[in-house]
Formats: sequence, structure tokens, C-alpha cells
Amino acid sequence: MQASIQEMKFHSGLVPPWVSMPARRLFYPTAEQKQLITSKEISLKRPMTRRLWSQDETTQLAKSYPTDTAVKVIAERLGRSPQAVTNKAKRLGLRRPLTLKRQRIAQERQNFLCTTEAQNNLPTASLDIFPKTASGRAIWNTQSLHLLAGLWKRLYSPAFIAEYFGLKYNTVCMAAKRAGLPSRAGFTLLRTSPTEDPFSVAENATLAAQIITRTCGITNTVFFVSFKDRRTQHYSSLGRRLLENRARCMSDYALEMPFDA
Repeated sequence: MQASIQEMKFHSGLVPPWVSMPARRLFYPTAEQKQLITSKEISLKRPMTRRLWSQDETTQLAKSYPTDTAVKVIAERLGRSPQAVTNKAKRLGLRRPLTLKRQRIAQERQNFLCTTEAQNNLPTASLDIFPKTASGRAIWNTQSLHLLAGLWKRLYSPAFIAEYFGLKYNTVCMAAKRAGLPSRAGFTLLRTSPTEDPFSVAENATLAAQIITRTCGITNTVFFVSFKDRRTQHYSSLGRRLLENRARCMSDYALEMPFDA
């Protein structure tokens, strides 16, 4: 009979324990061997290097990026991704033409107002009178608030006022609320102007009697109060908010000050 592996004797003594182990366990790599093999494979791979920007590409980017050309078009011309073009432009300190975008938006707004004027027969003289910023936002100063109050007394709807001045509906409503203009619930509002000049329409006597003009001593802007509140309200909503913030800051400062007995 053939002797088993456990009964075999070597010169050194008993049979080592790994002799009876299966062959697949003997040749199966351990975790350390796997990590070593993987690290060798990674080190043998060719490193991925980014293509450097040439002088011609940088010059072309510097000429085309500040223009109104789309970033995707510039990336296609240079053979790079839009993100790579944007990152390179940031490193060079280049900026997109925001003024051109604002001009395009202003031109679209002007075209819309011209179309609305042709439909509703609105004059364009008021667009130049109403003060605005370069981006088209309304400047609510004494002049603009008087214009708003003038149309408000004539019972024009906020939608008509917004179209007349080239503003948004919510902008007109919030400005009227901050200025202290009274509510016109119960009145029939005008959605269009019966004449070419909306200010030629007569004011509503009942509504005009409720609007008293005041000048805020803090913000130096015009605000409106009702007849019953003419002796109690001396500041606009923004002025009252500034006073409340100042009082809150003073109270917090007083609490933080140490008390000397």
C-alpha cells in the first residue's frame, strides 16, 4: 500500500502543515501580493498629461474670449473642452462681456415695450423720464415716487404702470407698499389709458385726499401717509427700519458693556 502524505517522513522530521493544503490555496495571491501587483500595473501605465497651451492658442483665446462669441464655439476652434477654456481664461484674468449681455437684454426689453406701445398706444416719453440703472433696475427716488403716486391717484392698475415704466408687476406693487400708498380696494382700476398721456386723466378726489406727501428725515426720500396718520408717522418704512436696527444695536452694546458697581 502506498503511504499517505501524513505518514511520510522527511529528514527534518514531521511533514510541514502546508503539504496537505489544496493547490489553489498555495498559488492564490494574498492581499499584500494583490496590492503589490496593482501598484506595479499602475506604475507601468503611461501618465496622463494635459496638452500644454501654445502661444497661438493663448493669443486666440485672449482675442475671442472677451467678445460675444459663445464659449462652446471658442472651445471647438481651439480643440479643447469648454471647462478648459474657462479655466485658462480665469488664469489669464479674462472676463466675458457682461455689458454686451446687458445691452442685449435692454434691447429686447425696448423691443417688447415698442410692441406693447403699438398695441396699447402708450407714449415712450415716460421711459426716458423714469430713472433707472445701467442694468435696467428702477431707482426709487423722489422723482420716480412722484410719478408712481401720480398714476396711483389716477386709478391705473399695477400692470399698466409696470408696462408704462418698463418694470415688473411685483416691483411696482412692492414700491407702492414701501412708499405708503393706500389700498385701492373697491375702486375700478384702469388697465389702459383713454388718452395718449396717462397723466392727463383727472385724479380720483377720494384717493388723492388720502395721500399726503412727507419727506423722511433719515433717508431724505419722499413717502406718503394717510390723513389720519399725518401726525404720527414721521419716517418712511426704510427710515423706521433703520431706526429699529440702530436701537437694537445700541441695546446690544449696552448689554455687553461691563457694569461698574
